[in-house]
Amino acid sequence: MNSLSEDVIFFGIMMNTIARAAVLFLIGWLVSGCLAPNLLPVALFTQSQDSGSSPLLVTFDASASSSAEGILVNYLWDFGDESTGQGKIVSHSYQATETHVFTVTLQVVDHQGRTASSQSTVTVQPRSSEEVTASIAFVWPFHFDAAGNDADNLNDEYFTLQNTGATQTDLSGWRVENELGVSFRFPPGSILAPGAIVTIHSGRGENTSSHLYWNASQPVWDNDNDLAFLLNAAGEIVAHYVITTC
Repeated sequence: MNSLSEDVIFFGIMMNTIARAAVLFLIGWLVSGCLAPNLLPVALFTQSQDSGSSPLLVTFDASASSSAEGILVNYLWDFGDESTGQGKIVSHSYQATETHVFTVTLQVVDHQGRTASSQSTVTVQPRSSEEVTASIAFVWPFHFDAAGNDADNLNDEYFTLQNTGATQTDLSGWRVENELGVSFRFPPGSILAPGAIVTIHSGRGENTSSHLYWNASQPVWDNDNDLAFLLNAAGEIVAHYVITTC
């Protein structure tokens, strides 16, 4: 056998060895998943309501979301009203003073950090005048200027509310705010019967059915110009009072 034939045989053996090694390497690569397609997770969700009157409570459920290559480790929500949430199933309360369409975004994250997103909308209308009944009103006296130094006589700084409606009103969770947003929240069980009056003092004291105490550390009301807002538990303005001096 001449040298040329030996070279051809050697070359053939070498190529055969390389080919078998390449096949084995490719099989190992496939088994390890290195050549598997890089599948992203899928973000899907349902919602309990698409539209309604404010305040509108909506439940979002992302149980239909999935990951083909692992597990989902996070569900991140943007409710479209500068509020966010986290979890597979979440609820959110929407409020609007005029018709507004909120865009809801879900982002899911799998165990390898891969993400996917999905969006939907919620349309919220303001409550009609029939739904919001202003049966509680500021009445005289609104004693915003206490006798002497206001800071030394906080309990003589007070205002009065009356139930002008025909049915009792539960004021639990309602609040009164001044123009700066300083607020007093009515304690649980604050029931005001038809025609009944309750007085709220700025200072400290023991609450009764007709007298409540703000527990403020300084005067609440500006003696010259201020605004008082009464808001119900949904955050809707029920009544207001203008403080002004000539």
